[in-house]
Amino acid sequence: MSDNKQNTGKQDDIRVDINDPSEVEYLHQQYPDKTHEQIKNAIKMAGPIRVNIIAWLKTH
Repeated sequence: MSDNKQNTGKQDDIRVDINDPSEVEYLHQQYPDKTHEQIKNAIKMAGPIRVNIIAWLKTH
């Protein structure tokens, strides 16, 4: 089943799907000094929780 972008909830706010280019791009827009590969690496290293990803990006 595909992710319906019109049906968002709390889980959509706190998680980042590494396989969704729009979610990776959104983080890239927030951190333009990081490459897409660095954003994906942050998701892999910190896990899918947005606050953990942001903390990792700020320290690396």
